Amino acid sequence: MMHKKIILLCNVILMMLLFNSCGTDRKRTYQKTPLDQIITKYINEPNYSVILADMDYNESEKAYFHKYRILIEKPQIKVDSTQLNDASRKAQDVVVENTDWLKVSDVFFEKHVDNLGMTILSKKNGVLDKKATPAGYDKYVGNDRYGRWQTHSNGSSFWVFYGQYRFMSDLFYGSSYRYNRNDYRNYDRNYRGKQNYYGSGNSKYGTSSTTAKSSASSRWNSKSSTFKQRVRSNVKRSAASSASRKYKSGSQYSKTKRNSSRYSRSSSRSRGGGFGK
Repeated sequence: MMHKKIILLCNVILMMLLFNSCGTDRKRTYQKTPLDQIITKYINEPNYSVILADMDYNESEKAYFHKYRILIEKPQIKVDSTQLNDASRKAQDVVVENTDWLKVSDVFFEKHVDNLGMTILSKKNGVLDKKATPAGYDKYVGNDRYGRWQTHSNGSSFWVFYGQYRFMSDLFYGSSYRYNRNDYRNYDRNYRGKQNYYGSGNSKYGTSSTTAKSSASSRWNSKSSTFKQRVRSNVKRSAASSASRKYKSGSQYSKTKRNSSRYSRSSSRSRGGGFGK
């Protein structure tokens, strides 16, 4: 009887070692992205948007970087608007925060290489959305709290922000840019929360679009086309290699876990037989 108890104890210890080892391997392969860190930092904020404001590659360090602009919505406070200046109005409704340069992995950089100037994370009433959308489309354009649709002389409609929210135009694509109503409707009806949206017709968004290039200056836009093309090619190869290594690591973890499960089932049968006698 004592011999069986010793065997059982050894089995339990071995299973604990296997579990801890697998858990360590899993932690070793997982790396938090800046978006994960933003989600954690603003976990108590129910409404915000994160725009990919800039990106870069440091050739000497062989490292990729992102900069983000975060718009955090605050509850409206009913006061006499005539007593407030523009800065006070902004502070009431939307707080804007800009991050420093943050180092990102090659996989993450490659994932968002086409999303410069776009919203890549938003949270609305506590619900997260990681689909890439034109900046402002997620919760400001089309929202009568911030502006209205105005009809042009040719019959087309475009979005105009109210005076106290005019600063949003500069944060997004510049004060001269006009959001087309039909393009927004296409996004709202067919893409919102489902997949990335880069515009339709003449409305194009993202890294290579005229919209992004003509908006607020960025370090990425100041680089030569040769540099950008080289970075795109390099990061594509590097990300594919990293993803392959991660997949193999994950497969090894799964294989170890399956073996551990088989061992566990075998041990259970042994224990049942032993105690049954």
